[in-house]
Amino acid sequence: MWPKVLCLIFVLCFASQVESRNLQSEVDSLLNDYVVNHNFMGAILVAENGGIILAKGYGLADVENNIPNTPKTKFMIGSITKQFTAILVMQLVERGTLRLDNTISDFLPAFPRDVGDRITIAMLLSHRSGLPFPEGIEKYYYATTKDEYLQEFIKQLKEEGLRFEPGEGYGYSNAGYFILGLIIERVTGKPYEVVLKEQILQPLGMLDTGCDRDGLVLENRARSYQRLPDGYITWNDDTNGYDPSVCGFGYGNLYSTILDMFKFSEALSTTQLLSRQYMDMYLQMRTVKTAPPIPLIPQELVDKFFTSCGSGFVGEIAVVQDPETKEADTCYWHDGTWKLFKSNHFRYTGKDQVIIICSNCSFLCEGNEMVLKIHQLLNNKPYDHIIIKHSLSQYISEDVAMHAGIPAAIDEYHRFKDDTAHFIVPGQDWLIWAGRYVAEEMGDLDNAILLLQTAVSEFPESWEGYDALAETHLLRGDTAAAIQCCRNSLAVNPANETAKKMITQLGGK
Repeated sequence: MWPKVLCLIFVLCFASQVESRNLQSEVDSLLNDYVVNHNFMGAILVAENGGIILAKGYGLADVENNIPNTPKTKFMIGSITKQFTAILVMQLVERGTLRLDNTISDFLPAFPRDVGDRITIAMLLSHRSGLPFPEGIEKYYYATTKDEYLQEFIKQLKEEGLRFEPGEGYGYSNAGYFILGLIIERVTGKPYEVVLKEQILQPLGMLDTGCDRDGLVLENRARSYQRLPDGYITWNDDTNGYDPSVCGFGYGNLYSTILDMFKFSEALSTTQLLSRQYMDMYLQMRTVKTAPPIPLIPQELVDKFFTSCGSGFVGEIAVVQDPETKEADTCYWHDGTWKLFKSNHFRYTGKDQVIIICSNCSFLCEGNEMVLKIHQLLNNKPYDHIIIKHSLSQYISEDVAMHAGIPAAIDEYHRFKDDTAHFIVPGQDWLIWAGRYVAEEMGDLDNAILLLQTAVSEFPESWEGYDALAETHLLRGDTAAAIQCCRNSLAVNPANETAKKMITQLGGK
């Protein structure tokens, strides 16, 4: 009798192990497809019920030195930093050091009182403050201290004003979390980094996580890249360099590993960091959204996967419903971008499933798409139909032009412009805008002309493109080229009075 029972137990255990190994293999196969077809490099952790199914590195952490990514590779995690800042604030609230209805003015006397009196800690945590993003982050790169950064933001705030009345809308704002970081330092009397170590990193044993700063040397640090047809490019620190302890403080300056991030993710279901009451407040949906919960996700996928979505102190929150069983699950997530790093942290609470992605090669690998596919695979559901389109204009302007130059960006535009299955392809208006911006804001007339020539080449009926090209040729002093562009514009739109007037003024006929 007993031998048969033991044999049965052995068979069941072995079958369970085989199933687990198969799932690991399936996830690994899916990820290798992204390595081959989407240039993915990074590390990924997938877990269920507290057990790690897969934790693995893909591609290279350092291309120049041929160092591979591993589960212990340190990546910049960008805006996932906000999840940590929000926990620190809630810990101070639980201790009575802060109140959610405290205002900015209670702690930062340098902040304009007409705004600071109306914005509470709760509004900052949930992006309901109305503060700007800030936009044009590159103009903050010069800042070498947090005070310089704050003064630049106050200047922008005075020029542009609030996006909406505090508490009456939703607008994602890095500045709000920068201010929360300052408030943490003010009320504790300690540097943010020290508070982070004492209150989160040390209690959870997160020994490979910390605050980045200019010149910090780290073992196992990944470099970030973009893959072009002729090789890899890195972030251009000559033109876009900055100190992450200033431009990123409180909202994007943390580095971590997938193993450390898993420790943090697991703590969200315990009372290690906050009591149950305050953790529930941290995880509460506070702003319901009507827009798709993931940027650029097709509406049909929204309808299939989400019944409601919103945001809270933890970041994005969604109710995920199985379309067949109608079984509902709650998902908490945050993503992050830092230089050319991309990161994703998704936690599905109902089935205790965690997916963490850290990538050091963007942008054609879309983390949100990978997460949805992995989640489907974990639940034995089809996933091949899941495609989240990428913004081609964002890719070529932010990930290529800034670091490899505008000619390389134009090459990438031509390489992907027909791939409408995977990209939202910009039209003539964007190309014309980009050309004007490069000419007027950057003063780079040669590259502006390349962009505008691309616009009229791709959209030969664009008389607006010819007008912009004429104006740019004129800025360079090439009257003949300007006149010819005006004639091309008139050939498309004979009623174009602007082109007629310019030809007359330039002495053409």
